[in-house]
Amino acid sequence: MPDSASWLLHQWVVAGIVSSTARFIPIPFVDDIVRDQCRRFVVSRTLSSHQRSDLLGELRPYYANSDGCVAGCLGLLAKAPLKILLFPLRKIVAMVTSIRGVPLEIMRTVLLGRTLDRYLERDEITLNSHNANQMRLAFDETFARMDFRVLRAALTDALSSVSGWKSAAIAVATRVAGQKETAEQDLQSDPKVDSGAKRITEVLDRPDTLELFAEFDRRFDEAIKQMDVR
Repeated sequence: MPDSASWLLHQWVVAGIVSSTARFIPIPFVDDIVRDQCRRFVVSRTLSSHQRSDLLGELRPYYANSDGCVAGCLGLLAKAPLKILLFPLRKIVAMVTSIRGVPLEIMRTVLLGRTLDRYLERDEITLNSHNANQMRLAFDETFARMDFRVLRAALTDALSSVSGWKSAAIAVATRVAGQKETAEQDLQSDPKVDSGAKRITEVLDRPDTLELFAEFDRRFDEAIKQMDVR
């Protein structure tokens, strides 16, 4: 891969690792905040690499959990009592399913950046909030239907070879949660997180992984076409 592409992939992976460890922070709502911040970071970095940072607001439906401040705040208030009540159970489930959930969140974050990167390389495509919403729907549909079991196991093995990555990533995630929003320069990593990202990147550069991601691309593009027909 070209140096610029390798650098961007590293940024995606770091964001994915940090996002994946949000499940271990024992504070209500923080996991959702960290995931949103990390996904915004991925989109921001990717746009910046194409000199299109002006599109960050338009692409909010693609990366965020809500479609706007008012709707998001009202939704949060409505769900708050139930989320707080269920928080202990949700955390137990998150911990138990971390072996599956951590690599899946890393893959999701990387593919979020990769998919946007592909779109930005197509100069004929105009990106706006409507397209961003279609992209999000197609992304979620495609991701849910992919078989990532082999890659998931490989990512788990890669991280297991790096000592201290989890505690380092949790520290970064906790710091991210306290920020108003994550701009390009705000997701400052840690040497142990970077080491984990290097191991993950080696797995993502394997021929079988690239083939799997190419299949994701094909299914995603087909899902978008189907939405245009409807």
